[in-house]
Amino acid sequence: MRRDVRRVCSILSAWLVLIPGMQARTVASNCGTERGRGVTDVAVSRAAARMRARMTAAARHPNAVLSADVGDLAVLDDAGGIIARSKQFALSNRALTFTPADAEVPAYQYSLSQAALDELALAEGEVLSGLGDDDARQVQLPFSFPYYGRQWNSAWIHSDGNLTFGAPEAASATRSLGRMAAGPPRVAPLFSDLDPTRPDCDVRVWKSGDRVVVSWRQVPEYQDYGAGARQTLQLVLWADGRIEFRYAAISASAGVVGISPGGLLGTAEVVSFLDASTRAYPSTVADTFGTTDGIDMVRVAQRFYETHEDAYDYLVVFNTLGIVAQPGALAYESTVRNYRSGIGDPIFDTGASYGSEYRLQAVLNMGPLRQYPKDPFARVGSRGQVTGDNTMTLIGHETGHLFLALASIRDPLNPDARPMLGTQLAHWSFNFNSEASLLEGNRIQDNGPGLVNRFLTVATVEGYSALDQYLMGFRNPLEVPPTFLVKNSNRAAASFPQVGIPISGARQDIVVDDVIAAEGRRIPDETVSQRLFRFAFIVITPTGTMPSADEAAQLETYRSEFERYFHKAAGERAWADATLRKMVRASAWPAGGSVVGDEAQVRVRLAQSAAEDMQMAVVRQESVQAPDAITIPAGATLAEFTLRPAATGTSDLFLIPSDSRYETVHIRLEAKSSRSDLTLEEYYREEGLLVLRVTDGNRLNYSNQPVVVEGVEGAVRTDINGLVWLAWDGTPLVAGLEGVPGSRLVIR
Repeated sequence: MRRDVRRVCSILSAWLVLIPGMQARTVASNCGTERGRGVTDVAVSRAAARMRARMTAAARHPNAVLSADVGDLAVLDDAGGIIARSKQFALSNRALTFTPADAEVPAYQYSLSQAALDELALAEGEVLSGLGDDDARQVQLPFSFPYYGRQWNSAWIHSDGNLTFGAPEAASATRSLGRMAAGPPRVAPLFSDLDPTRPDCDVRVWKSGDRVVVSWRQVPEYQDYGAGARQTLQLVLWADGRIEFRYAAISASAGVVGISPGGLLGTAEVVSFLDASTRAYPSTVADTFGTTDGIDMVRVAQRFYETHEDAYDYLVVFNTLGIVAQPGALAYESTVRNYRSGIGDPIFDTGASYGSEYRLQAVLNMGPLRQYPKDPFARVGSRGQVTGDNTMTLIGHETGHLFLALASIRDPLNPDARPMLGTQLAHWSFNFNSEASLLEGNRIQDNGPGLVNRFLTVATVEGYSALDQYLMGFRNPLEVPPTFLVKNSNRAAASFPQVGIPISGARQDIVVDDVIAAEGRRIPDETVSQRLFRFAFIVITPTGTMPSADEAAQLETYRSEFERYFHKAAGERAWADATLRKMVRASAWPAGGSVVGDEAQVRVRLAQSAAEDMQMAVVRQESVQAPDAITIPAGATLAEFTLRPAATGTSDLFLIPSDSRYETVHIRLEAKSSRSDLTLEEYYREEGLLVLRVTDGNRLNYSNQPVVVEGVEGAVRTDINGLVWLAWDGTPLVAGLEGVPGSRLVIR
């Protein structure tokens, strides 16, 4: 139950990338999900996607690791670096050196020695003034530095004990092995949550002809209150390619030490730098430390996708190791992709870092299986005794964090405040009448003005409320009844929901239009939003072991019951499919657009070629003309078909494979009355290239639409993704939708 703080698209725990269960700045509570505050955009998501190099399972893990399915449950053992084992930092007062190996491919050997800090660099280095918490500054190097086969003339110095090449990556997400392996090329003497904004500390850079020394001087670990233990260390880049870490006495509570080419290239190796080695490491080589064991959810996802296809919106992860999701929290959620606006969260995409090419939207770390009763509707622990939460409501709670609770009206006297929100600004406030939402808040009864305790909490955790369902894309704004907030309450906003608690204060009425005014309208809206979500239930076990029969039965009960529970909690407006299936990717998923009478193209792709012909039934409404079935031939992965809507409005279309090992795909098709309902916009540009897009108010793709470009003979048709690709020399260009004068677009 956790959302990354200050999330940025480039993870880069995933996520951002990012993110195991240990987080230095998480408030101790039974829900560890926090608000994400990073701002990302389409260009950054494309850059993140380019960074990932997909590897085969054999290439990633030359030594056998356990990955198996038990029915519809996925089993992963704790090999492959997904567990950050608790251990103390052991390199104090030493020097760790990485030397380029004499090899055909770039690789490094490491060695450990006794060495003192460079006192000259520590005393005379230039202070990076203004470097904030979770921040980075670009520094020019006095020489071209070779790193994993590339030359770099500058580096980004981070407050969090590391530097990166090519791009900064300073998110307030857990400093994890997964984040390190997936992000930009990184050199990390102490990848930990350090805060140089405290007094009497700094980060400074000293340069000479043969080396650059970065010093973190007396920089403390971040703490919500006060200052943590102070750390002094140095990173030395030598002109000949050597890298050296020098340490004073280090007492950091958690972090990662090592080097990485980033981008998930090669096999990440977890070592103990105390152990001598003559090996040359061609990819990420690192050691982790911390005061408690933790699960790196990015590595879990990466491991899962080595043996499973990209056919899931959620990964729901339990473990039989007794490893808590996060100290003080039962569980947390990390959002991996958000393509929706109007819900209080920025649009971003870090899926590539998790090993997901296009689909994964969130990972849920549910913590130890043993903390949940076998009865899925029995109350869970001390939280359940207060709130009434059971296993189903808690999985539903974490599932809801993909959308909730991030939206709020504003306070005119304090525009930065979010009056409707409580714990970590990612849950409804105790004082908000959330209609007993799974995302906290309460159902609050108003007994009328004039009473000291005018308000009384009467229900908790019953399901996704009408407002929840609007924000999730399941309900029209007109279907959301008014609600209210108790202002100037005598109860803390971050209190757990609880029945029978009197509240004093003033009533502030809230309607959904107030939320829309603050956050913007929900895009995509309920007409075309996704309604069928696929979940993979995963259990992490000790190395080389399978879950016991009782553990498997317990988790299977949760899995099968959650399908029914989610449908009910969502007001029977959405569905959960928690089966393990192979991928069927449709270009129009989860929704696409067309114009009445026009043909739209749909491309269907498998992750791997089928051994024999695969038929898929195309089930649709009568208002849509399409083939009754399509076939992907044996040995192929692709098939295309056209459809033609005959009436305006939204239609449902299902692709149902004849082979039950594959997922069923649900598509919502929006049919416009004419092209005048569409928009032509600039989508992307770089030297020599201009990409235009045909879309609508819900940001759907419109394939096969004619675009007229001045100077180009005939109309250019949009591709399967609604894009027009143009060679462009930078001179002004005029384009428009054929037959729609008002769509004229001038590009300069």
